[in-house]
Amino acid sequence: MNRKAGLAAALVVMTVAIVAACSDAYLYDERRDEQVPVDRAVAFQGSFCTVGTNEVIRPIKIVVAMDASQSMVVTDPDGTRATALIELIENLPTDPEVFIAVVLFAGSTTAFLTKDANGMDGFAQVATLTEVQKQTLTRQLLNFRNPDNSPNRDSTDFVKPLADIYSLINGDIAKSRAAPGGAEAVAQARYNLIFLSDGHPTNNQDDELLQGDAVVRIRQLRDLVEDVRVNTVHVFNPAQPVSSVCDLSGDGGCPLLLINQDADRLEKMSQLGGGNFRDFRNNEPINFLDFSFGQVRRAFVVKEMIASNFTAPPGSPEDAADTDGDGLTDAQELSGVYPNINEVIPTNPNMVDTDGDGFSDGVEVRFRTQGVDFNPIGYADPDGGGLDPGCPPALRGVDSDCDGLLDCDEQFIGTNANLVDSDRDGVPDGVEWRGGTQGSSNDLEQDPDNDGLSSRAELRLHTNPVDVDISHLSVDGYRYSMEAIGPPDEKGSQCYDFRVDNVLLAPSILEYADAGVDGGVPMLEDGGLPVTRGAGYNDLWLSVSMIPADDPTARTITRFYRYQGARYPIGGIKSPVDGLIRVNPEDFLTTCPGRPDLLQTP
Repeated sequence: MNRKAGLAAALVVMTVAIVAACSDAYLYDERRDEQVPVDRAVAFQGSFCTVGTNEVIRPIKIVVAMDASQSMVVTDPDGTRATALIELIENLPTDPEVFIAVVLFAGSTTAFLTKDANGMDGFAQVATLTEVQKQTLTRQLLNFRNPDNSPNRDSTDFVKPLADIYSLINGDIAKSRAAPGGAEAVAQARYNLIFLSDGHPTNNQDDELLQGDAVVRIRQLRDLVEDVRVNTVHVFNPAQPVSSVCDLSGDGGCPLLLINQDADRLEKMSQLGGGNFRDFRNNEPINFLDFSFGQVRRAFVVKEMIASNFTAPPGSPEDAADTDGDGLTDAQELSGVYPNINEVIPTNPNMVDTDGDGFSDGVEVRFRTQGVDFNPIGYADPDGGGLDPGCPPALRGVDSDCDGLLDCDEQFIGTNANLVDSDRDGVPDGVEWRGGTQGSSNDLEQDPDNDGLSSRAELRLHTNPVDVDISHLSVDGYRYSMEAIGPPDEKGSQCYDFRVDNVLLAPSILEYADAGVDGGVPMLEDGGLPVTRGAGYNDLWLSVSMIPADDPTARTITRFYRYQGARYPIGGIKSPVDGLIRVNPEDFLTTCPGRPDLLQTP
């Protein structure tokens, strides 16, 4: 053993000794007094590679919306906004994935100066813009004449153009998703709006702009793509200086106060839109180059690797299983007894959704204990009633993103039914739900049970984030190791060898077909459901999430592997017999089975 290896080994021994000295986590498990250990541990072993630099299509789409009302002739008399637009276009990468849309607004008119590939108002590909087209943009911008002849043609309206921009982006997302390979591309798309004005709507619109959804709903489109940001620009560069004196007796008012209020309005809009604010005054030329639009080609790094057993509750007690993976143990479902519920509600441990209303038994029971009017055995009445309302029939029994949660459940708990990892924390929604954390918000760095382990660590260990179970770690905790295989290749992809040990199996019961969720099998002549597989089989999950190296807050790319062949020791023999589940890079799914249109990664 060389010196470095010896030093590393010594540090590992020292670390274990320190941990053991600080707690009983590795010294004793009191359950051994009454239970004989069962060899029920299996391990994942294999390799995977990160996404290559050029594998992910990441469109960058910019919307430049400029106030073209009469007041802009005064506040930007030199037309530096047009110079700033051309300078922006000249400095954007000549990459086929970069697009720009130029929009002018005045009164109730929204005019598009750019066309898409089909000649329709929309996003133009920057790489295809000629010098003549750029000059035309400048001329149109500075010489725009509102075709509207109504009395308000020269007024300033923010709400109308923002609504049109929302429609533009929303429509572009829908078109992109429908194109071949579009679901993959649009998931990584990044939209940036630059909204420029002198900041003073003719009529007071602050309720809609700052309290309503005029800006917020544009920002909320980020649920469908990687990001959508609303940046704002305030311009006030008149040829003549503005008086700082307030005319309290006449109609002059306080000009500087109004200007500051206008700038403040635009800044608050940018805060609501998740973007940045720029203020150009005192003859400072306008420029848009300080805004960050992101990179088209990026290197990806590993954010999280996590294994889980959907058949075993967190902590993996030896005598408990969740055969149907709905978040309730078999014993709970058979007894129907739950805290804070005054009646016995037995459900079927072989059915994710006992009453077929679209919501899983686990979701219905958990929220019923919190006072929600759910009934997991609210079977349909002959007249069509009886079912819990709220889940469209077309979504019942559907798991669009294959994250282990039904679409109906995701709609209720607040996660995205088309994203494996809704809150971008690196842990799939299905793992978070079963572990008791929030899949719709990043809460994994918290420690609700105050046992010294964050919720993220407990999910990785497959222990309970709200139970002080640190004394069981040596027996129950999953163990991870991962090592890079050489340097990244020429495509920017880094490969790793990994192993996850001590993945504990649970004693599941005979599993029957679930017609509502699992595809369904015709009933037997006696009215019963046929056995789909014997007792002891477990549903294991392994996922790797990756993020761009330049943006730790970006949407994660998740590759996952699901293994349903592991079996609790029946007659003392487990499966696989050697306890090793071998995983190759190609085994990690890049699409959701049965949903080729829903791509998780390229």
